Amino acid sequence: MSPSLSSVVVWVSALVAAGSCTPRAPLSTAQRGGGPPALAQAVAPAPRGAPRGELSWADFSPETFARAKAQRRLIILDGSAEWCHWCHVMEAETYHDPRVRALIEQHFIAVKVDVDARPDIEERYGDYGWPATVLFSADGQELGKFRGFLEADRFLEILRAAAAGAAEGDGATAAVATEREVPARSPLSRELVDAIAHIVAVELEDYWDPRRGGWGVRQKAPVGANNAWLLSRAARGDAEARRRALFTLEQQAQLIDPVWGGIYQYSDSGTWDRPHYEKLMSYQAPALDNYARAYALTNDPAHLARARAMHGYLDRFLKSPHGAFFGTQDADLNAHDPGKPFVAGRDYYALGQASRLALGVPRVDRHEYGEDSGQAIAAYVTYFEVTREPEVLAAAEKAARRILETHADPRGGITHDLRKDGPAPEVLFLADNAAFGLALMRLFEATGRREYLEPAIEIGRFMMTELAGDVSGGLYASTRDPAAVGVFAVRREPFEDNVRALRFLLRLCAASPQARAELAPRLPALVRSVTRPQVYKASGRFLGELLLALDELRELRELSEVIELR
Repeated sequence: MSPSLSSVVVWVSALVAAGSCTPRAPLSTAQRGGGPPALAQAVAPAPRGAPRGELSWADFSPETFARAKAQRRLIILDGSAEWCHWCHVMEAETYHDPRVRALIEQHFIAVKVDVDARPDIEERYGDYGWPATVLFSADGQELGKFRGFLEADRFLEILRAAAAGAAEGDGATAAVATEREVPARSPLSRELVDAIAHIVAVELEDYWDPRRGGWGVRQKAPVGANNAWLLSRAARGDAEARRRALFTLEQQAQLIDPVWGGIYQYSDSGTWDRPHYEKLMSYQAPALDNYARAYALTNDPAHLARARAMHGYLDRFLKSPHGAFFGTQDADLNAHDPGKPFVAGRDYYALGQASRLALGVPRVDRHEYGEDSGQAIAAYVTYFEVTREPEVLAAAEKAARRILETHADPRGGITHDLRKDGPAPEVLFLADNAAFGLALMRLFEATGRREYLEPAIEIGRFMMTELAGDVSGGLYASTRDPAAVGVFAVRREPFEDNVRALRFLLRLCAASPQARAELAPRLPALVRSVTRPQVYKASGRFLGELLLALDELRELRELSEVIELR
């Protein structure tokens, strides 16, 4: 019999606080004033060099769910990232525990997903931190979600409870919640946008850390969009925004790798000097943009030096030979090669260049994802605008042309990875199209070349047709996936990707009368969608991009008539 919510979810519905590889876990109301949820400072042994036994991992596919149903098993999903230290720890210490392996092989089908390769999984479970462990029934309904590293003994408790619940199940199935709140359809007046911006700014204020800068007091992360919003306000004369931006950028500079440049993902224990050593494009590109803008604001050579450190790292380590960009570099050395000695990031990154190179270089994921290249291109354009170095702009243009050549889809959007040949259309994702669309607009603004505007218009059309939500006015995370099962058949409207899409579409409609006529009338619904309190409050301290979007909306006079902003 298939397990039911009543017999399974009772045991496995709670989130587990543990070590994880993201500072993006949701923040509770009780932790306002700075901190994300308490993440236990779990001290786990480093991954061992040689595995003690391998699980048989299945693909995340309809066939796997069909097999689970036929065999009356649950599915356990390990959502992990190849750059993630705690994912390596859980792989080596938990999944290789003989007790865990035996129990999984008896009652479950184990599925491992690289979340960088699956934006739909990343969007759905990213707030839980990596690794994310999710239990599913055979019909694809969620039975439990767990955040971060799980020690073997704790994991065994969860697995035993789930297996026992499955054995006692009454055959009922869980209904997928599909209700959505319909946003209000009030006119989008300038006064309303001003009021919303003020309310969101007050919301973000609750997370400001006056002692150490940044937002949140337990995990100190370089939140690039928040910094960008402060720098934008500072450029318009806001003295307090200037003070906060420069203070934060000075403090977070402790996370910059002093040898190779690049910025580490975050620091724990409430200070900036205990880094987690992953280097992700989602932090590299914003940091390059932030420090370039800080230099433009202050003419302080320290900020220019930091921008150069960011640019140098990207050029050396994350630029592909073809010109596009890679997305991540591991925290640790040899985490993926059990035949070589493992070196933890804390030991490796304490070394100088010669000693590092003698050991080897932490693995770089060499996929050319559209979102990563989009973020890098936009940051390179900002860096070019500040330095006027022609080779920087040339690199950004080369990357854009590479993505247009290798990722363009006949529907008008771009694919996540290199385009595949085949009869079935690929699933396309909002995250890639919003980020790359914004990058094309930044290139158009810097060069005036229509070779960037025309594909941006196509991406805008694609988003507003293939990704348009049917009720809320927002945009879905992906095109419809005919192979999706269970909860994955219900498309979601991710807040941050929708906000980035809004920023792209605002720029596009301001620059192109053609796009303005076709797409701008739909923008009020998108604005309403991302400004619903229950939506933006769930994002915690990550509100800077929404504030940037609202500021940009008010400044774009070309759109005032079209979207009724009077």
